[in-house]
Amino acid sequence: MSGFDFNNLKTTLKNDLPAAIAVFLVAIPLSLGIALASGAPLFAGLITCIVSGLIVVPLSGSSLAISGPAAGIAIIVASDIHDLGFGGFLLALVFAGILQILMGMIRAGVIAYYFPSSVINGMLFGIGIILFLKQLPHAVGYDLDYEGDDSFLQLDSFSSFSELSHMLEFVSPGAILIASVSLAVLVLWEQPFVKKHSFFHLLQGGLTAILAGAGINQLLIAYFPEMALESTHLVNIPVFQNTADVLSQLYSPDYAQFVNPKVYVTALTLAIVASLETLLAVEAVDKLDPYKRVTSTNRELVVQGIGNIGCGFIGGLPMTQVIVRSSINIEAGAKTRAAGFMHGLLLLVTVIFIPAVINKIPLASLASILMVTGYKLAKPEVFKSMHKAGKYHFVPFCITVLGLVLTNMLTGILIGLTAAFIAVLLESYRTSCYFFEAKIGNKAILRLSEHVSFLNKANIQQTLEHLPDHSEVVIDATRSKYIDYDVYEIIQNFRREAELRNIRLTVENLRGYGPLPPLENARAQTYDSQQSLTPAKVLELLKEGNERFMNNLKSNRNLLEQVNDTRQGQFPIAIILSCIDSRTSVELIFDQGLGDVFSARIAGNVVNSDILGSMEYACKVAGSKLVVVLGHSHCGAIKGACADVELDNLTGLLTKIKPAVHSVRQNEPPETLADEKKLVQRVAEKNVMFSVAHIRKQSPLLNAMADNGEIGIVGAMYDIETGKVDFYQDS
Repeated sequence: MSGFDFNNLKTTLKNDLPAAIAVFLVAIPLSLGIALASGAPLFAGLITCIVSGLIVVPLSGSSLAISGPAAGIAIIVASDIHDLGFGGFLLALVFAGILQILMGMIRAGVIAYYFPSSVINGMLFGIGIILFLKQLPHAVGYDLDYEGDDSFLQLDSFSSFSELSHMLEFVSPGAILIASVSLAVLVLWEQPFVKKHSFFHLLQGGLTAILAGAGINQLLIAYFPEMALESTHLVNIPVFQNTADVLSQLYSPDYAQFVNPKVYVTALTLAIVASLETLLAVEAVDKLDPYKRVTSTNRELVVQGIGNIGCGFIGGLPMTQVIVRSSINIEAGAKTRAAGFMHGLLLLVTVIFIPAVINKIPLASLASILMVTGYKLAKPEVFKSMHKAGKYHFVPFCITVLGLVLTNMLTGILIGLTAAFIAVLLESYRTSCYFFEAKIGNKAILRLSEHVSFLNKANIQQTLEHLPDHSEVVIDATRSKYIDYDVYEIIQNFRREAELRNIRLTVENLRGYGPLPPLENARAQTYDSQQSLTPAKVLELLKEGNERFMNNLKSNRNLLEQVNDTRQGQFPIAIILSCIDSRTSVELIFDQGLGDVFSARIAGNVVNSDILGSMEYACKVAGSKLVVVLGHSHCGAIKGACADVELDNLTGLLTKIKPAVHSVRQNEPPETLADEKKLVQRVAEKNVMFSVAHIRKQSPLLNAMADNGEIGIVGAMYDIETGKVDFYQDS
């Protein structure tokens, strides 16, 4: 739907033509008002709209954007025209267009991707409020302020707020009637039962509101002339008598000022300001696009430059993408660029052939359209969603809104961007690392993010300074891809400081500073890597893995790679017999990946013939180097054996733990036997030892391999409160 395609006549007639009419009707008074505020000929604003529709839209990559004269730079334009004259200003506009083309060619449009969404949303919300505030006077018949003004302080010395009270002195019943009927039409057209009928898709609500307003005013002229609106309250396009009159409104650049340095300063200013407004509008319009199409910002700069060159050669005003008209285009249901093209064509035909007809349109009707558009841009739901996004987005959003409403478009945007930049600094300060006090004793974990810049220096420094003495600290740089030298230096200095403060420090994967080389993903074991290991080395690997687990660290693994590594075979380094307890997953406890260990699980980690057979396969056939029997604290099976629990098949399993229970009761002091927690712990430890001995006794194969040094057989206990595994010597 993004193409400029008139072959799809159904879409064009159903969606794009009504949208084009809505934009065309609103563009006329806005363009005339901005031309008036700029101190330029009134026709200059219309020229810019026509060039936008007929030249810029077909070349643009944006599907729904509308360009035209922008109120945000009207004050700049007025000053430049005063200094250079209109001809000199047009020459500057041509050069500004050339600069925009160059900016697009060097890909300066990438700047748009750095505009925070909080500012874009705030800009749209603020424009919605401005539209509503500025159109209320027009809706009641007070039209002294020009259409398109977005400044808080107006040319008539009133502000957006004081104007609301001042307008009550100039209320026109006819304007209120027309605005009310137009609003009623627009609200009616939004109702679901109206939208169901295809006829109302073609007869768009905005056009119906305009026709209703114009019709009411004609009736008032005929029957209630005292209520009818005068020409000052209607659209006022210049009326031309012949072609010569039209041509007389076209101006050329003053080439005599080619050597005037002020021309080039003006050109640079216009190029920068117009490009900034355009890039902001591009982001805003893409956000409003229901199909979420993405516009090439570099292409848009080039196209806007072409448009401004055209405007400069024939007497137009500077052009930017404009959000108000683009919003109306989107709200009116436009689907393709055909709407923008037709709006320009309608303007051209109208100003030449039927300006008198357009001059019958009441500004009160147009005000109703703009007020509805303003409400849709500033819906309360937007405010709520930004509040949910968090303070680092919500505060810049609010500041942007206030900046726009209380100053003007350009100043408000700059205020919003400044607020967003400060928020980014504060958020960066806060989120350079993820810091929390672990539940395991007096341990703190400082996990560095992917990009750690000098902006994070203060946060990290203060965090390290406030760590308590005699604590345990882990600094994890596994995720980091860039670490600023200042931050690296702080961490290196803290190594020495930690010794003096008796802080146990673990620094994981701190690979230097600046851009860091990527960490190789931990890969699954291969035959060669497995065979190169000794039982002692495998035991050391498991201990290192448990140390990472206790420090909430883990190897940088790509599990999908490990799936591919192991699809043709497996070469685990150990077989671990553990309890079925849900808290004792050995791959997690020892920080192992797919294909690294065999895992045998049974309640109470007892040994039977099936378990022995599995161990023999793991060691003799699959090449594993270590057998581990892993018990754990607070074991339910051990508690059951100590309490002589009987439960169907569980009874036979618990019988295998009884020898450990009897041994503890015979050899431990009374105080141990009286403390249930200590009793269970000692039985669990004794059960591991008995299981290791049972393996050697009942499997001559494994016993011989252990005696020959081919494998190791060890016991271990896992503490479910600390995560630590303590190993026993090979029996």
